Amino acid sequence: MSARSSAALLPREPGVYRFRDRHGRILYLGRATDLRSRVRSYWGDLRDRRHLAGMVARIARVEAVACGSVHEAAWLERNLLEARLPAWNRSVGGAETCNYLVVDTRPRTAGVRTSHTARFDGVTCFGPYLGGARARQAVSGLHRAFPLAYTRDGLSAAERDIATRRGIGPPDRPRLAAAVVSALDGTGTGAAREALTQARDRAAAALGFELAARIQEELAAALSRV
Repeated sequence: MSARSSAALLPREPGVYRFRDRHGRILYLGRATDLRSRVRSYWGDLRDRRHLAGMVARIARVEAVACGSVHEAAWLERNLLEARLPAWNRSVGGAETCNYLVVDTRPRTAGVRTSHTARFDGVTCFGPYLGGARARQAVSGLHRAFPLAYTRDGLSAAERDIATRRGIGPPDRPRLAAAVVSALDGTGTGAAREALTQARDRAAAALGFELAARIQEELAAALSRV
């Protein structure tokens, strides 16, 4: 059976796939939300992946492992790429970076932000998570729902104006920090969902559809962290 034919037999589940050449050498390793659809796509219109045409011509065998979730597939892919980076992965980029979400309640630096390393210097750290863009979306959504950063000391004039209009000050720091922590540890996702849903609906009502779409992405990212 050809590699192309075997791709049609793969499950429609999240997972990790690997291509080998006729000598058994690994050409490329990737992950998919739908293994069958993703792997079959290599023998269709490559579109923005035309640089992979040379690799596709060399594929002799397809191997795949189904996973319980997209997140599990992402971690399996990352671990395998860390162990060995196939030639064609080097040509298109390696594994996604790990990111942590840091909840800082210190007066001068209060807020939520990303970090590439786990931190234990007076802050609360969650993670690791894969994908920097998704982590930054989560931070943006959490800040929109629970603006902990506006309770810190030394705000600029513009930030003080925003804090005043939102009725937020240093006394609110413990409450907002607790809300962020509960959203990230899974015990209080409802409050984050409600706050971001209301912000999205307000933007849509004001015909700010682009903002509403961005808030929807932030909502999905923030809730996927738990």
